[in-house]
Amino acid sequence: NGNKTEVNNYRPISIIPTFSKVLEKVILKRLLDHCEHYNLITDKQHGFIKGKSTTTALINFADFVLDNLEEGKLVTTLFLDLSKAFDCLGHDLILYKLEKLGIKDTAKMWFKSYLENRRQIVEIKQTRNGVTEVTRSRSLPINRGVPQGSVLGPVLFILFTNDLPEYLETFCTTSMYADDTTLLLSGKKTDNLDVKCYTALNMAYQYCHSNDLVVNPEKTNQLAFGRRCEEVPAIPEVDRKHQVKFLGVIVDESLSWSQHIDNLLPKLNSSLYVIKRIKSISNTTTAKVAYHSLFETHLRYGLVVWGGTSASNLQRVLVLQKRAIRALSGLGFREICKEVFISLKIMTVVNLYIKEV
Repeated sequence: NGNKTEVNNYRPISIIPTFSKVLEKVILKRLLDHCEHYNLITDKQHGFIKGKSTTTALINFADFVLDNLEEGKLVTTLFLDLSKAFDCLGHDLILYKLEKLGIKDTAKMWFKSYLENRRQIVEIKQTRNGVTEVTRSRSLPINRGVPQGSVLGPVLFILFTNDLPEYLETFCTTSMYADDTTLLLSGKKTDNLDVKCYTALNMAYQYCHSNDLVVNPEKTNQLAFGRRCEEVPAIPEVDRKHQVKFLGVIVDESLSWSQHIDNLLPKLNSSLYVIKRIKSISNTTTAKVAYHSLFETHLRYGLVVWGGTSASNLQRVLVLQKRAIRALSGLGFREICKEVFISLKIMTVVNLYIKEV
């Protein structure tokens, strides 16, 4: 993404043999079984863990905010942006942290062998007058990071940052999905929330500095919540936002979810167009598959948190859902489609929300 001439906009991709991927899957299973058996992974991490997902991270986030608002507290969050987090990890630090988790001796040596002796090149292809020319740089050793696109890479990262929530627990609550890290803070007006926020952020910076991670201050944002959000002090050098995109859901300071609905409707419209095209050249069964895989996938994502939005917002979504149902069944624009929902065994957005919660 971004400017093609900007080197920092490029990320290396590892070319991994199929056999290596198969072996990694075997090691991954044993590694996760070990961590699960000894309960080693923090419950604040929601990425790449059995039974966890972006949905559980969103629920955890929303519960913290709503519970503290109901207690009359001021609530704010800090969204940290880690620059190229997977590329920064020092191999010695990875092995040290694995050893702390009980990965020792032969197992540790295997991971050492897995990480070391990898090399990288830059390859540029140019086509001129129908002839493709390939230019390659000389190869250089890779001394940091986990292989991009590998099976083990993401889990090695979450084990690497597994101690972050404990490091910060005195100052804030942490919610993590892989490298997406959010600091959750609350307090009474007299609790010096600004000091707590500033301290938590500095401790997070200190942790990252000690662990070869880089926080991008320009993309680190603060968001406060509730009717008293203006009473939440701003943090120096941190961009204060009225809304933030968090794990694919747009969260606003009033928790109205209106901006998320605004962002959702064009996606539903695009899916509706595809459903109509498929229905015109195929049958209802095929179009229904498209409905579930396209329209309903967008509809259900994060619904457990944004589904409590206002009736008017839900109505905006329901209007498009009814159009999709009419497209599936061949009904006219103004024909009632209540019975079609039942016959096609498709739930309305309201019923889906009730099911989710």
